[in-house]
Amino acid sequence: MYIYRLAERKDLTEIVELSRKWAEEDITVGYENVQWSEEKLLNRLNEYFYVVAAEGRIVGYSFGEVRSGNAGQIIPPDESYLEIFEVYIHPDHRSEGMGKKLVGHLMEQAEKNQVTRLLVGSSNRRWKETAKFYEELGFSMWYFQMFK
Repeated sequence: MYIYRLAERKDLTEIVELSRKWAEEDITVGYENVQWSEEKLLNRLNEYFYVVAAEGRIVGYSFGEVRSGNAGQIIPPDESYLEIFEVYIHPDHRSEGMGKKLVGHLMEQAEKNQVTRLLVGSSNRRWKETAKFYEELGFSMWYFQMFK
């Protein structure tokens, strides 16, 4: 059974471990440079930071922050939006819908706070899967960026 809840300070050690696991997977371009620490993540703890636990262990997390501006092409500068920064599920627990449920919790929290717009970006090497994941949650493509 999986338990979804707001992240707490006591969860940060396990979240940092998951973050390191993510970097080791080498599935994102540049993620290895994030180097989260408990201190850095402590500043991210808010009502938009959720974890999923199984058998007493954190197996996934997602967090975001309400912002305004910086998305003027699609969201008016004076309108707030929730920017989702990370969604990570341990490889042993993937393909069970946990990522969508975590994002769903963030979306529900935003709606409770009258924040109706959301924004997400990704540097996942499997970008087609990532785009499909968010499209299934109702997101639309804003722009596309590549490098060589």
